Amino acid sequence: MMIISRCFFQSSLYILVLFFFCLPLSAQKGMVSGVVHADDGTPLEHVSIKATDGKKVLATTQSDAKGLFTIKLPATAVELSAQLLGYKAAVLKVSDNRTTYHFVLNEQAEKISEAVVTGYVNKRKESYTGASFVIDHETLIRQTNTNLLDMIKNNTPGFELIPNNDYGADPNHIPDMVLRGRSSFVEGDRTNLPLFILDGVETDVRVIFGLQPASIKQVSVLKDAAATAYYGSKAANGVVVITSMPTKAGRLQVDYDGRYQLSFADLSAYRLLNAAEKLEYERMAGIYGDLKGSSQTDLERQKVYYEKLDRVKAGVNTNWLRMPLRTGVTHQHNLSFMGGSDIFRYRLMGGYSGTNGVMQKSNRHTASLYVNLVYGDWTRLFIQYTGRVESALTDDVPYGSFSNYALLNPYDAPYTAAGVLNNELSFGKPNPLYEKSLSSYINSRARTMSNSLRLRWNIGGGLRIEGTAALTETQTDDESFFSPLSQRFLYVEKQKRGSFDILHSRHADISSSIFAVWNKAFGKYGQHLLNLTLGANVQAIEQKSDGFIATGLLSDKVDHASMAKSFAEGSTPQGNRDRARMLGGYINAQYVYDNRYFIDASFRREGSSKFGAQQKYAPFGMLGIGWNVHKESFMTNGVVTLLKIRASAGIVGNVNFHSYQARQAYSYRSDLIYNNQIGAVPTALANTHLRWERTLKRNAGVDFALFDDRVSGSFDAYLNTTNDLVMTVAKPAHTGFLNGKENLGQIRNAGVELSLRGRVFSGRPLGLNVYLTMSHNRNRIVKISDYLRNRNADNVKQGNSRLPVPLYAEGESLTALKVMRSAGINPANGREVFIKRNGEYTYTYDYNERQVVGDTSPRVQGTWGFSATWKDFSLTAAFNYRLGATLYNSTLATKVEGADPLTNVDRRVFYSRWREPGNAALFKHIALREATPPTSRFVVKEYVLEGTSLMLAYQVPSNLCRVCRVADARISLSTGQFFYLSTIKRERGLAYPFAHVFEIGLNVKI
Repeated sequence: MMIISRCFFQSSLYILVLFFFCLPLSAQKGMVSGVVHADDGTPLEHVSIKATDGKKVLATTQSDAKGLFTIKLPATAVELSAQLLGYKAAVLKVSDNRTTYHFVLNEQAEKISEAVVTGYVNKRKESYTGASFVIDHETLIRQTNTNLLDMIKNNTPGFELIPNNDYGADPNHIPDMVLRGRSSFVEGDRTNLPLFILDGVETDVRVIFGLQPASIKQVSVLKDAAATAYYGSKAANGVVVITSMPTKAGRLQVDYDGRYQLSFADLSAYRLLNAAEKLEYERMAGIYGDLKGSSQTDLERQKVYYEKLDRVKAGVNTNWLRMPLRTGVTHQHNLSFMGGSDIFRYRLMGGYSGTNGVMQKSNRHTASLYVNLVYGDWTRLFIQYTGRVESALTDDVPYGSFSNYALLNPYDAPYTAAGVLNNELSFGKPNPLYEKSLSSYINSRARTMSNSLRLRWNIGGGLRIEGTAALTETQTDDESFFSPLSQRFLYVEKQKRGSFDILHSRHADISSSIFAVWNKAFGKYGQHLLNLTLGANVQAIEQKSDGFIATGLLSDKVDHASMAKSFAEGSTPQGNRDRARMLGGYINAQYVYDNRYFIDASFRREGSSKFGAQQKYAPFGMLGIGWNVHKESFMTNGVVTLLKIRASAGIVGNVNFHSYQARQAYSYRSDLIYNNQIGAVPTALANTHLRWERTLKRNAGVDFALFDDRVSGSFDAYLNTTNDLVMTVAKPAHTGFLNGKENLGQIRNAGVELSLRGRVFSGRPLGLNVYLTMSHNRNRIVKISDYLRNRNADNVKQGNSRLPVPLYAEGESLTALKVMRSAGINPANGREVFIKRNGEYTYTYDYNERQVVGDTSPRVQGTWGFSATWKDFSLTAAFNYRLGATLYNSTLATKVEGADPLTNVDRRVFYSRWREPGNAALFKHIALREATPPTSRFVVKEYVLEGTSLMLAYQVPSNLCRVCRVADARISLSTGQFFYLSTIKRERGLAYPFAHVFEIGLNVKI
């Protein structure tokens, strides 16, 4: 018994000793390592790794560029978590005998985009000080596709396509656009155009206009100085960075996306008179006298009137607006092949889009081929080649404006009883259907080839080097032919009728950049993070064009300019050549403490051949700060999941002007021949002291998310001042030039932007998400040149103008609307009473008495919409709104008051007209044809709500997909531009009508 007791005691003693020796070993867990990947296998950088005891954070670190991390686990650690904005957090249990951990993070369905693609270095959203907006692939494919620029505008606060009442749904018209207001006077094309970057390559807006959304992964709109720091001298107007769909390892995957559209012209804004009303209007306007006279003239007038009246009674009521129209048809196809191994991956995409516009002979056909080849490991050596070929063939309307049809009288038939064109329309009006029947055409062919090579080498120790080289070439051939039978040559001698206008242009852009990125986490728990980027870039651009105008064509059926008799009278072959070089270097530094506080600074020095030797180089820079308030210990209530405050200020530039404004250049003139030698003249009055346009951008913003991201959004306020604007100034005649270029202008833009997203319901079977964007911008002219003041004076002299003209003045807006104030129509005599600046009333209109009555830019504009899901169905809707713009109703000014009774007019021509003394009326007597100069009577506040996209989609269930032997399938029905509500009743689509769009979409993955 004693032996047993002794053995038990000894065994217990050994166990106790072993327990006490082992307890410290298991409690002190020590250093562990791991890696973080996305669900597609991509290593994730800057992932926040935290060790906790279930409640309190004990240690933190971050993953590096390879997704790797190390962390020292305290003894009481029980969980290891990985968090990155835009991904679902992952948690792993800590084990005593485990030294490595592997996290796989899945993207959130409704996420705040985790990265901002800048075109150089992708920035992590959570520690990003810049103002930007990201549109992902899912957002793009869930909206009706009109064009990519429209889709960016429909989703991005601050990105505005300037409303154009002329071109409507013209498939070939590229709209003007601004981002956060105008930074330059509109003295030439594209002075306010943002910079577009496609897959790291600077790209022309015409290519962007034709891109298909199925081929795009993400669009990042960079707005302030912190966001656009890498682009320095080109970033004054903002930067739009577009990323194509990436490669993905795995077996071959085939993805097809097709969209089929029908378009119908929207004529609801046209309120024209019918045949009986038009004839009555002519009678009231005195075209036929009083129909009682007996003179030869009176009898002829009566004969014409009663002949037209017989036609009206016989039922002739021609809808001329329908004559040039057709049902528009568009079909778009995008086919993608993707696959490869972890070392070599590829994606090949081909696209085609064919559009027949709603006006006959207007067409647009585009084709594209995209190749993306990737070799290597993202964590070591990575080589990527991207090649792109874009081709566009466009046909514009050669037979005149749509507004020509709106002028024709409805009691005239387009064809005679014999079925031939009626060339005897009332009042000698030409039949526009005749022009449409000719062989005239206006077409353009454009081909763009882009090649880009990218190399990324992770050296180790947080250091990597990246370099890109790109070559882009664009060739454009424009050709217009007008038949010798066209009425535009009616009064031209026969041997000079008909014309060919041909222009060939070439554009080549070679660019290269190289930069090194070093990031290092240090401190006891890796709470200090430092990122440094040092780089340089070089770019060479060359443009040249040549063309001619030939006349003298004897047939409507000619098909080549060689059949012309001669060059146009007084013309010679034309051409132009333009070269520019740029060289720059930059450094960017970011410091992040504990993922809570961060500061971002950048400096760039850039040189351009567009400036003289004294001003060739210019500095640009920015400073940004931010604070992740939600990371603070006092924000652990679970309500706020993101609260980031940020601010930035910096200087960026603009070089969107001609290359030879500051450097002396000469061009040969074929009309200057002396002693058998050709003469040369300066191309411009060179200003060697011309300085860079520079914009000081200041921005303050907040990003937030509440209730587990159920409510999220951002708010920004900005103030941008553009200095040293390059403007035209008048020059003395003895210089040989009427004007030159100087740095004399200054413009200021200030505004606010708001973006809100709400997740009302989530999960299955029901889900509902809503969103709202809002922007407000006001610009002010701080300083202008004498040249602009003189041009204002020239505009003032246009006393016969019915519409307001631009008048620029310091202290006012670029888009200010100026007219003379009106007290209305005097009931006693039917004359308009005007109000002078001093308040005095007068009957005399004085253009010098015009005053600012409003601004044509809206006070507030934006978008709102929702996305709802139920089981496998989804419904998305998007709407635009513009509130508070002050516009001049041109329809009232030209087709109601002072309307021409020889043409068709708006039916309001009958309403509220002054007839006799004592009448209180809005408009003058119906018989008056005098033009009404710009008056506040026709100024109206505009409030617009527009339905831009409504889509119903069905996600085919996986079991049905397997039966059909496809991996995934989606079918959609949608409509675009499906309604338009406005407080202004005016004609829309004057040169080309607007249109309603109906679309069927199909997406299949194999």
